[in-house]
Amino acid sequence: MSILKTVMVLVLLMPLVGGAQTPSSVELNKTKPPPSSFVLADINKDGQISREEAQKAGIPNLSFEAADKDKNGRLNLSEWTVLKF
Repeated sequence: MSILKTVMVLVLLMPLVGGAQTPSSVELNKTKPPPSSFVLADINKDGQISREEAQKAGIPNLSFEAADKDKNGRLNLSEWTVLKF
């Protein structure tokens, strides 16, 4: 194989090799642990904060209602991060 062909193959393969080594932001978010306040409030460890768990953590009902954007009665991690302590 000529040097030119070798260089062209390497240039074409570099994005594939580089992309495989760099984790995406989605992958980084999956590995980042939730804040300790969320972990402590999530008494049953289901990954959501119920209204009862929030009350035990000292979150006022009005704050819970405002943070519960999908109005399902539970706060997921993104809803929890909206709360200000």
